[in-house]
Amino acid sequence: MIPPGLLPHAELLLVLGLFLFYLHDAARLLHFDDLIVSGCRRGWDVTADALLEVRGRFLWLPSPLLPMRPQFRAGWLHAPRSGGEAGKAAASVDSARALDAFVRPLWPIRVGCMLVAACLLVALPAILLGGRDPVQLLAVLATSYLLTLAMLLIVLRRRRVLGWTRRQLAGLAVEVLLCPPYAINLFRRLCQHRGLRGDPLDFAARTLDREQQQRLRRDIERRLSLLGLVDDQTDAPDASHVANAANAAGDHNAGDRVDAISLRSARQRIASTLP
Repeated sequence: MIPPGLLPHAELLLVLGLFLFYLHDAARLLHFDDLIVSGCRRGWDVTADALLEVRGRFLWLPSPLLPMRPQFRAGWLHAPRSGGEAGKAAASVDSARALDAFVRPLWPIRVGCMLVAACLLVALPAILLGGRDPVQLLAVLATSYLLTLAMLLIVLRRRRVLGWTRRQLAGLAVEVLLCPPYAINLFRRLCQHRGLRGDPLDFAARTLDREQQQRLRRDIERRLSLLGLVDDQTDAPDASHVANAANAAGDHNAGDRVDAISLRSARQRIASTLP
């Protein structure tokens, strides 16, 4: 039997729960061909970084300190390619300017996410682990809920532009109101819902400098190697071998996604787009 003095206090468990719910909602399991396009000081960056590989999927966690950073997810395997009029039109849908145009009007939500994070991850833990003043506790909770409601109202007014249905918006509202730490990721959810339109490899070729492109190519090849999808001893295995390798790694969805192309064509496309 554990002595009562060794049991963690309820306040400490509540603080840990706030951080865990926030991080759980922010984390994503990526497919082998998923890339993350994120905003940075110099404009935009494209990355294939991941914390670890989990049964053929790659765990990705954005910076916990930057919930206002725009981040879009896109897969390069079946994305429209720059070839032919239709491919050029699809690939040119999203440029750095298009992403800036999406992000710029949402600055109140980005600020709101930072303020909610300050309330729930800074002020609330300080109150719970410090003086535990109930008036201060209620004031912080009320502030976080008011900020969340204000952000939801902005999303409601821009619902059609953002591409949300009423049912989707209602589900979002229920989640962020029932679990306040989820509200910190509201801007991330808007970016995830939109995604990157077009081919992230083409976007990287147009946006990144040569050093960044080479880094991205190495990251992609490293990810393929982890799944056994890159074999330097075999020049051109057929698509069934690629799918079998993905399935053996535990990602059956990845196997379905690679059965339409050969490994050689995929690697040639990466090499030609990111020289």
